[in-house]
Amino acid sequence: RAVIEALESDDSGSGMIQWKIRDWLISRQRYWGTPIPIIHCNECGAVPVPENELPVILPDDVVFSGAGNPMETSPTFLNVDCPHCGIPARRETDTMDTFVDSSWYFMRYIDANNPDLCFSNQAADYWMNVDFYCGGIEHAQMHLIYARFWTKALRDMGLHSIDEPFEELLCQGMVNAQAPYCAPCNITHPVSERGNACPYCAGELTERSAKMSKSLGNTVGPVSMIEQYGADTVRLFILFAAQPTAGMDWSDTGVESCYKQMKAVWNLCREMLSWENDDAAIDEWLSTQFQIRKTEWLSAMESVDLRAGVMLSHYEVYADLLWYQRRGGCNGELARSLLLDWAKMMHPATPHIAEEIWAEAGGEGLIAIQPLGFDEVDNDETEAINPVLAREIILQSVLDQARQMKGLAERHLENEPTSVTIQIAEGWKGELVRTGIELLENDFPMKGAMGEIMSRPFTQVGEVRGQVPGAWKRIMKQLYKWSPTERNVLKSNLDEVKILIEAKSFLSAELSVAEVNIYLAGEGEDVGSKAKFAYPSEPGIAYL
Repeated sequence: RAVIEALESDDSGSGMIQWKIRDWLISRQRYWGTPIPIIHCNECGAVPVPENELPVILPDDVVFSGAGNPMETSPTFLNVDCPHCGIPARRETDTMDTFVDSSWYFMRYIDANNPDLCFSNQAADYWMNVDFYCGGIEHAQMHLIYARFWTKALRDMGLHSIDEPFEELLCQGMVNAQAPYCAPCNITHPVSERGNACPYCAGELTERSAKMSKSLGNTVGPVSMIEQYGADTVRLFILFAAQPTAGMDWSDTGVESCYKQMKAVWNLCREMLSWENDDAAIDEWLSTQFQIRKTEWLSAMESVDLRAGVMLSHYEVYADLLWYQRRGGCNGELARSLLLDWAKMMHPATPHIAEEIWAEAGGEGLIAIQPLGFDEVDNDETEAINPVLAREIILQSVLDQARQMKGLAERHLENEPTSVTIQIAEGWKGELVRTGIELLENDFPMKGAMGEIMSRPFTQVGEVRGQVPGAWKRIMKQLYKWSPTERNVLKSNLDEVKILIEAKSFLSAELSVAEVNIYLAGEGEDVGSKAKFAYPSEPGIAYL
């Protein structure tokens, strides 16, 4: 603004208003479109078609030759009399750009069978505005602006009383693919130039990600991908590759990866249907975990977080079931009831395989006409975690850490390790972690946390008191990194020694070692001097 004022004071320039809505070239030399209701007369000029002759109907005797405007090939449409003077005249052959119709079509939808009006005032006021509108990002600066313009113009004409056409809007990102690119010229070339020099500067062409377009030729035909991988695989890739609002790069390897996942899901579902009705302790975990997954999926879908929804339905639930199997679960009755709901979760992204799974599991009719019927689970992150879930989270975490440590150990041992010793953190470290979480969640000024911690009873033991400051320094770094679920697990104060001892045979099989030793740090041999590194959910682990 200061620059404009300086230029104006010097009489060197002046400010001007830039409008987002600009003059709009609506005419097209195409057949499909609304005919522009104008008749050209040599005497009268451009004459509007009389209102009683509207709408102008597209002719059905046109010739589509691929050259010129097809409308000009229809003599019955082209040749008319002037509405004013009656002499022979010529009808306008251009049609309106389809954006004209897409600027208000949603209002016609609400009263589509009205023979007299475009829509009634009462219907528009009752149904409008549109609850949710999804469109391409390339429309954001043209089509959507004109949709707002038309809505407000029709409101001012008294046809309805709605101010804005859309309550919620989602603009989809573009699908990109590689295309030849010249950096010095900053020009993206058609794929036909791939392997050639730049036609402008003769420089070497590299590659860049560019919007798929017919002009560049960097498009991927969905038919060939569907024939090779199936429609569900292509749908899964598109939804999983990026959020709906983000652009995405097409990747053949990504499609291949999704195809492998689809096959893995299908094979697991078929295997689940062969399970006997064998109860196991892990059944309760699967039932509880799956209810949470359904709630998470429902929340993701309602917020149009489609990538998160697909991640849950096609990957997280699958991973949960693999864990359930590894932990000895194979309850056929539980599996069949779960499959029916899992198929519903998969259906929006991959409807074909979901319908197959639904039918195989005994579902009646089609999922497409079934109510969802999901009861939301109150997954309040501030409440105590279910001990059944916490137990498996601890076990999964320790197993992951043990695998990482085994990889390190194998570099230093001459032979494959045959035993692993897992030392669980002393009780006072658990108290320290829980105290830190308590202070953080109660908005305690953390710079003064050390003084508060040292006043707690568990720090008064002589041998412990000297170790607390060093341990707190390490825990303090983790406090802000832990997720709400991780904090709740740590607050649960479960007996880690008991959890791991009960899973000793499982750990032995998963880690491929003959011997698994589990005890509280300080109550057994400090193998590898790992006791001092033991913290809640992060035990000291050593291999021999």
